[in-house]
This record gives sequence, C-alpha cells and structure tokens, in this order.
Amino acid sequence: MPSAAKPDTVLTTLMSAAHGRERREERGIDKTDLQRARKYGMRERARQGRYKYTYGGVVFIYDQKTNTEVTSWISSDDSSIDSDAARSGTRVMQPIMLKKEEISFSLIEKRQTIRESLLRNKKKWTSHSVLVVDMSGSMRKDDVNGSRCRSDGVWMSLARDYVKIPLDNGIRTGTDLISVIIMREEAEILLACEPTDWCLYNKFLDLREWEHLKPSGHGNYMPALAMAQKMLNLNTKGSCALALLFFSDGKPSDIQHDHVGAMGELASKFGRRLTIACIGMASASDKESFTTLRDMAYEADSYGSQASFGSASLNVASLSKIISSLASSLTETKTEMTDQKSGKSMTVRDWNVYGQHRFGRSWIWSYQHDDFSELFDFRCLTCNEDARVGPDTIYLKSQAIMCEGCRSACFCSNECYAKGYTGHVLGDITNVDSCALKREAGIEKRIVTVPVPSYAIAVRKEIFGEGAERIVSKLRYLDKNHRFKGPKLVAKDTRHVLNKSQYREQLIFHKTFMRTQAIASEIAKKFNRDIDALESMFDNSSWSQIVRCLPRIKFLEPCVTELWNDEGEAEYYLIEPFLEGRYTKFNSNNGFVQSNQDKDESKPAEETTSDFSGHDLIDLLSKKNISSLGLGMIEECDESDEDNSSAHESFDLKDEYFPQAFSHYTYVKSKKRMMVVDLQGVLDKKLNGCKSYNLTDPVIHTRTKKCNTQVYNFGRTNRGDKGIKAFMKSHICSDACKLLGLNHFPNYALDEA
Repeated sequence: MPSAAKPDTVLTTLMSAAHGRERREERGIDKTDLQRARKYGMRERARQGRYKYTYGGVVFIYDQKTNTEVTSWISSDDSSIDSDAARSGTRVMQPIMLKKEEISFSLIEKRQTIRESLLRNKKKWTSHSVLVVDMSGSMRKDDVNGSRCRSDGVWMSLARDYVKIPLDNGIRTGTDLISVIIMREEAEILLACEPTDWCLYNKFLDLREWEHLKPSGHGNYMPALAMAQKMLNLNTKGSCALALLFFSDGKPSDIQHDHVGAMGELASKFGRRLTIACIGMASASDKESFTTLRDMAYEADSYGSQASFGSASLNVASLSKIISSLASSLTETKTEMTDQKSGKSMTVRDWNVYGQHRFGRSWIWSYQHDDFSELFDFRCLTCNEDARVGPDTIYLKSQAIMCEGCRSACFCSNECYAKGYTGHVLGDITNVDSCALKREAGIEKRIVTVPVPSYAIAVRKEIFGEGAERIVSKLRYLDKNHRFKGPKLVAKDTRHVLNKSQYREQLIFHKTFMRTQAIASEIAKKFNRDIDALESMFDNSSWSQIVRCLPRIKFLEPCVTELWNDEGEAEYYLIEPFLEGRYTKFNSNNGFVQSNQDKDESKPAEETTSDFSGHDLIDLLSKKNISSLGLGMIEECDESDEDNSSAHESFDLKDEYFPQAFSHYTYVKSKKRMMVVDLQGVLDKKLNGCKSYNLTDPVIHTRTKKCNTQVYNFGRTNRGDKGIKAFMKSHICSDACKLLGLNHFPNYALDEA
C-alpha cells in the first residue's frame, strides 16, 4: 500500500530566539539536540498554542509553527543519573521512526461498515487480541535503545510486529480484531474490537506521541485484568482464537491483590484457544520486579492456556522478538482451529459444564458406617432450583417447604410442593429415593447436612495428572452466571473403567479410595495428637516452640459427586481441593523413600538443646499412657518388645523426616498389621511457624495373616507383606522416629505377633 510522505522536519528552517539561546547555554544543552528534538522528540501540546518536544532528557518549547525555539530545560523525568539509562535510549541510539500509510476516505467508510457487521455477527471473527499496556508514569523513561521512551517502544513494536508485518505477510485480515486496554490506576479501553488493517496501524503510530497519550500515575494490575476478561468475553464462540498481551515495566502498584489467581480464573475460561504473553521490560537491576508477571504466566499455563513470560531488555529488538512470538502463536492457534479440508473454523471446547439439571447426588465418607453418607440435597424436588437463601449455607428460603415425612427433601414453594409431593412419597421421581427410603437413611444418619458451594460444576477435559489407578482433571464450581466460584479443585476418576454405565463398578472404585484415605486420616489425627502431647512433657518454653513448629500430617477430605453426561449416563468423580505449592512424592508403595538428596536443601525446623537426649525422650514417652485410636485394626501395641536403648545424643527434627516417621508410626500403632505409604502432597507453612503436610492418595499395605479383625479391600496398590518389607528395607529411622518412640526395623523382618 502506498505510504504518505511525511515532511522531514530536520530540513526545514529552525530559528532560535535570544531567550532560547540563553537558556540552552545556561543549562548546557547542545544545539544539535534542538534539531533532533523537533524530528525525534515526544510531541505534546503546551500552553499558549505552543508545542513541547521531549528528547534525550531535555524539554524544548517551540512556537505554534514549530520553527522557532522558545526555551528549554532538563526534564524532570531525566534518568541519566541511572547508570543503565545513561548507556541506553536516545543518548546512544537514534530511534526507529515509521511512516503512516495513506488511507483514502472511502476506505475509512468501508472499514466502519465492516466493523459494524463483525460486531453484529461474531461468528465471523477469526481471532480477538486484547493488548494490555502499562501507561504508568515510569513508561516516560528514555532508556530503551531504538525508541524515544518506554511507551514509544511498545507502540512502535506493536504497530510493526503485531500489525504491519502480519498484514504484509497475509496472515492477518480484517476478521482478526484487536482491543487495547491501558493500565494506570484504573483500566481504560482505548480501542475496542478494531479490525487488523492499515487504519489500525496508523492509530498505533499516533499512540507513540504524547500528544495523544502520555504515561502518568501508577500501574494497577487488578483493574486491567478484570477489563481484559470482560473484553475476551465479548466473543465466547469456540471458533475464535484469543490472545492476551499483558505488558508492564514493573511490579504491580496494587500489590495487595491476588493477581495470579485472577489470571488463573481468566485462563481457565478459555483454555487452549487463549494465547497469553506476559512481558516485563526493565533494566537488569529491576528484573526481580517481574515475579508477579512470571507467576501469572505460570498460572495461566497450568489451566491449559498457551502462556509464556518474556523479560525484554531495554532495546526495541528484544521487545519485538517477544511480540512477534505472540503473533506467531496466535497464528498457530488459528491453524489448529481450522479444518484443513474445508478451511472452516472449528469450535474448541475445553470444559464439560454440568448445570443444575445434570448435577446428581454427592457423598462424603462416614467412618462410623464405613460407607458413604449422602449430602442433603437442597434443590426443589419439582423444579430442581436451589431452595436455600444462598450458596454455602443450609438455611432454606422463607417460602421453601421441608418434607415432614422424611426431613431429607424440600420444595421451593407451595406450588412445587403440590406438584411433587405425591411423586416423592411414591418414589416416582427419577434418580431420587422415595420418602420412606430417605426417612430410613435420615434415622440412620446416612444423610448429612453439609452444604455444597453450588449445584453447577465444570470439569476440564484435559487430564493434567495421572497415576497407576486414577486420572486427574481440574474442576470448579459455577455460580448462576456460570462463572467460577470457590477454590480450585480436582476431579479424580478411574483409568480402568471404560463403560460409564457400570454404576456399581464406579462407586466401588471410589469407595475403596475413600475408605483408604479416611483410615489414613484417622491415624494422622492420632499421630498429630501424640505430637501435641509432647509440648506438656517439659517445662521449657524453647521446647514448646519446637513442638508447635513440628509438621503435622493431614489428608484431604474428598467427596464423590454424580454428574449426568449428554448421553444420559451417570459419571462419578471424586472431588478434593487442588493442592497449591510444590507437589512432592515422599514415599511410594514399592519401597521408594525420599532422601535428603531427592529434595532441595532445607534447614531443620529447630534443634533441641543438649539437655534433651533421645534416651530421655523415649523413656518418658514409653511411660505415657496414650489412648487407643479405636480403629479396629489400629490398636496401641505392647511397647515391652521395643528396644529403648538409645545413645545419649542431641537430635534434629527436619521437616522431611516426618512423612517417613508417619509411615513407620502406622505400622507400630496398628500392632504391625498395616502400613500407610505412598505419601504425596505439599508442605504448607503458616506465618506463625506452624506446618502441615497436606496429603492425598495414600496406599495401605495389610498383613492379612496377623489380622483377626475385618480385613478391608484397599485396592490393587495394596502389596501386603511385600510392600511393608520394601519400606522397611528403604527406611532409615530419623530423630523424628526417636521422638515418637519408634525403633528401627531389625533385619527387615516381619516378626509374628
């Protein structure tokens, strides 16, 4: 396309008034800068119709025709005192200047018609890019090689690398839309759903000038993220590829907010069809400012978006490389979403959404009944609407009616009660037990009043975790507007059951895991109580602090939920919280035990004073009367056969010793009948020093020959005597074992009871 020739202002006559010359000489400003400023400087309007040009850390004022110098001074934004800035920017490199394209009036009119058509028919969109650009005050700095300031470098790179080059190469058209959000204290939509064409290219070049947009104020991430999500939601068609560029030159000013979580929520809505580039540009000394941007990209990637973090150096070439990469990624996404035979766009669906009418029953584990307990369903039996006053509560609306016959079902109104009560009594309501059955379950306390966050749920199609027995997907509860609510969760399902109609087989599978985790959880509670009890054994404040900071063991408490798919078949998912942090496998069911070399070096939580020796502790612990767990298989063993001879030496209590000590503990406290292993999860550290290992998916090995009580089926991962002996061979008792009165396994023998 022909380009409009721009007058070369450096060739026009530039006059200098006496006042202007005096000010330059007085302030040590070179006359050549006066010439360059008019050609390359950041232009903006000044008072009395004059023009202000900022260039090389100097502000020049020209008259209305910009051919006469009025005055000049050193800019308050001059960063030459910064050693990095003194070696960069317009002081060392001429900025890259781009020419505008010549656009006819008829072309502008045609473009407006096309844009209006696209806004009416969003199926025609092939892509939508949302560009979030930091325009806080620091973007005025003149320290970027190849541009006049930071903001100028961004707009120049976007114009050239995200618009011009893709147009020249024929990989962008008018159906590829771009929106621009500027980030200051509040977010502002600068351009909304503009077609990618030469008109947009010219608009980006206009934004280079401070006359049109000047950086100022602080840069708050949160309003910009909310606005970006709003703009991306303008087209939820699965055939529209999406891109988000989030550019900043520093850490967020609103540091108190959860920017990482907000980015995760945004990314989770669009999955793979969303390409995200978080870009940070600053001097080498400021690179640590981008921890939040880096974590935002990592969080988006964990939700299936194609996310990356780029740290641009203070030069246009580095920034252009990252922006070009985003443009290429968007093109790849569009290609993935295009049928190669027909050339038509294909819809991408990343989540399976189950609304209220497809959300079935939910169960938690009852240790008392050794079976599932069903959660009270607060939905109306007639219309299926939630009869509660609000989510996460057990209170019904004033007009709702509880069934007096069973006290385990409800109706949202008198009208629904009149329509549905008879069917409830007769058991004619599909997938709902009759009044009599619910009454019986209620009497036996097999229906529990525990609220669920909502009765709508979304399960991500992509599997992000896989074990020997189960596959794991991400899951979120949804509000009435199908927006994510509550914490991040995971959905676990068997990797072996292929026929979803095998209702009983699916539930038996989940029942095995629920029982295993519940028993492990009960032993962990006993383990934690025994650690708690140590605090009162010595009248010593240092010892009390040591005990309080020892890690506890906790297992997640899952539930099982019934969901109905499009074919009318029930699917059953085990749901539990998503574990935030570094996920680690501490030991396995085949004898693997994590050693110090398998993890990063960590300091002991605390070290005891030399006044406490292992022998003293064991003597005292052996005399302590610790109550039984009351678990059937888990009984207090006879400690008389334990060898309490231990060297008089100080001990340390590293955090990583405690998962292994817990497995050892389960064997001893079950009277050598079972062992809990395959411990995996994250170490959660609180600000007050308290710590806990939050674990999931344990395995229980049992010794059937020693069990006179009921023997449970703990699944295919239960390796029995072989699994127990494998742990004995790998485990080396630590001072955590000594603290709990646990001795080493002699010769790995499974001695008879």
